[in-house]
Amino acid sequence: MDKRRHRYNKVDRPENVIAMKLDASYFFERGMRFLQRNDLARAVKAFQRTVEYEPDNPVNYCNLAGVLAELGDFEASNELLHYVLEHMDPHMSECWFYLANNYANLGDYDAAEEHLLRYLDLDPHGEYAAEAEEMLAILIDEFGGGRALERRRREEARAETMQAIQDGRYFLENGQFEVAVEWLEQVVAADPSHIAARNNLSLAYYYTGQYDEALAMAESVLERQPDNLHALCNRAILLQHFGDEDALRRAVEPLRKVIPLHPDIAMKVAITLGFVGRHADALAAFRRLARLVPPDHPMLLHGLAAAHANLGNLRCAEALWRQLARHEDCSRLADYHLERVRQAQAAGLQSVSVSYQLDIPVELQLAEVRDRLQTSSPDEWKRDPLLRASLYWSLRHGNREVRQRVIRALAVVGDGDAEQALKSFLARSDIDASLQEQTLVALKRMGAKGPVRLWRAAGPIEMRLEDVRQDIILDLQPQWREVWDLAEEWLAARALGSLVGQARRFWLTYLYDDLFLDLRKRIVKPESWAAGLLYVVLRYANVPVLQRDLAAQFGVSVSSLSKCSSRMEQVVLRAGWRAQRSREE
Repeated sequence: MDKRRHRYNKVDRPENVIAMKLDASYFFERGMRFLQRNDLARAVKAFQRTVEYEPDNPVNYCNLAGVLAELGDFEASNELLHYVLEHMDPHMSECWFYLANNYANLGDYDAAEEHLLRYLDLDPHGEYAAEAEEMLAILIDEFGGGRALERRRREEARAETMQAIQDGRYFLENGQFEVAVEWLEQVVAADPSHIAARNNLSLAYYYTGQYDEALAMAESVLERQPDNLHALCNRAILLQHFGDEDALRRAVEPLRKVIPLHPDIAMKVAITLGFVGRHADALAAFRRLARLVPPDHPMLLHGLAAAHANLGNLRCAEALWRQLARHEDCSRLADYHLERVRQAQAAGLQSVSVSYQLDIPVELQLAEVRDRLQTSSPDEWKRDPLLRASLYWSLRHGNREVRQRVIRALAVVGDGDAEQALKSFLARSDIDASLQEQTLVALKRMGAKGPVRLWRAAGPIEMRLEDVRQDIILDLQPQWREVWDLAEEWLAARALGSLVGQARRFWLTYLYDDLFLDLRKRIVKPESWAAGLLYVVLRYANVPVLQRDLAAQFGVSVSSLSKCSSRMEQVVLRAGWRAQRSREE
C-alpha cells in the first residue's frame, strides 16, 4: 500500500513542475486579461479575489469599482468608492472623479458636479484634471448644471470674507482704514500672536497717518518673525517716510536678496523696492516675478515699465505700456503714461517719475469723482473700494486742491468711515484754517456729531460739532456771505424780517448741496443770486413779487435772476426730498 502510493506520487508529481502562486497580483493580471477580452463577468470575479487576498489595499477596491461601473452597477461601484474614502484612504482623490462619472451615468448631475469640484479641489493638476474640467463644462452647458459650482463659489466667498474680516484685510481692501484700525487693535489685543492682523494693523496705521504706531507694529512682527516679508516691506516703506536713509539702506538689504516663490509676495517685494526708490533692484525683482506669472500680467507689465521709466529707459517703458494698453481695464492708465513719455521725450527729459501702483493717478481719479458727482447718483460709486482708498490716501498726501476735492467727495459719501477719516484729518497740526473750515463744513453736511480735535495757533483744542454754527459755510467764500448780506438787508428794509429764517435756510441748503461740492462753480455777481434767492423765498411765502421789479432793484437782468432762482429752487427741492426720504427710512 505504501509502495503504490509512493509510485503514484512519483509519477503524478514530476520534479520539473512549478507550483502555481495564487495571490492578488495573479488575479489582477487575470482580471486585466478578461477586461481586454471584454469578459466583464469573469473580470469582476478576478478583481473580487484581489480584494480577498489584499483587503487593505484601496487600489483593489477601485479596480473592482471600475469593472462594476462598466457592468452598469453604479450603486455597487459607489459603495466601494465611498468605503475607500471613508475607511481606507481619504486622500485618494481619483475616487471623487470615479464617483462623479457614476453619478452622471445615474442621471444625478448635481451630485456629479459636486464630486468633480471636490476632485479638482484636491488634485487640480491630477491625472484626470483635464477630463474633469471638460466633464464639468458639459454638465453646465448641456445639462443645465452650475448650481453646485455657484454654491461652492458662494461658500468660498463667504469663507474668504470671514477670514478677511478676521485679519482686517476686508476693511483695508474696501478703503475703510479707520474701521480697520479699530477692529485690528481688538484682534491683536485678544491674540497677540496673530501675525497677519499685526501686519495689516501696521498698514492701517500707515494709511491713517499714524506713522510711529505703524513702524512699531512692523517691528513687533519682526521681533517674532525676523524673516516675515510683509513686515520687512512695511518697515522699509515707513523708514522711507521718516527719511532715515541709513536705516532704510539696512532694511532694504534683505528685500534685495530674497527670491519669493509666491507671486503675491514677489509682487509686494518688487513694488516696495520701487516705492523706496531702489528702481534697479525693483526692475530685477519684477524680472524674477516674470517666472511666476503670465508674461502679459498687467501688474508685471506696469511694474517693469515703471522701473524702466524711473531709470531713464523710456523706450523700454513705452513698449511695455503699449502691451498694457491691450488690456481693456488698463488702457486708460497705459495711455496716460504713454502721453507722459511723449511729453518727456519732446522736452528732452531722460526719465519720468512713475508710481508702481497699478491704478489711475490721483489727479485723474479726482477729476472722475468730480464728473461723476455731476452725472450720476453717488450710490453708484461711493462704495467703490479702490476709489475710496484713493480718496483717503489723497486726503493725507495730496496737494491743497486735491485735498479740497477729497473733502467734498467724502461729504457726499457721508458714511461712518468717511466721517472718521475727516475727523482724523481735522486733528492734524499741518493743515491751515481754511482746510479746517472746509472739513467742518463737510462734517456738518454729513450730520456728524460728537467731539472733534483741531489745532489753533495756541495749540490743540476740542469742540463738539453740535456747537459749530450751521452758517460756518459762509466763511468759505466772501461772495457767499455777500449774497446773504444783500438779501438780509433787503428783507429788513421792507419789514419782512419774518422771512429771514426761511431765506437763510434756503441759501445755506443751496450752498451745502451745490456750490460747496464743486470747486469750479463761482459766483460772479452776488446781486443776481441775492435777487434770485429773494424771488424764490417771496414766492414760497405767497408774497406778491415780479421778477422785473426785483431785477431792477438789484441792477441785474431778468434772465440772470431767473437762471439763479431756477438753479437754486431745483437744489433746494431735491435736498428737501432727500431729507424727507431719510426721515421715512
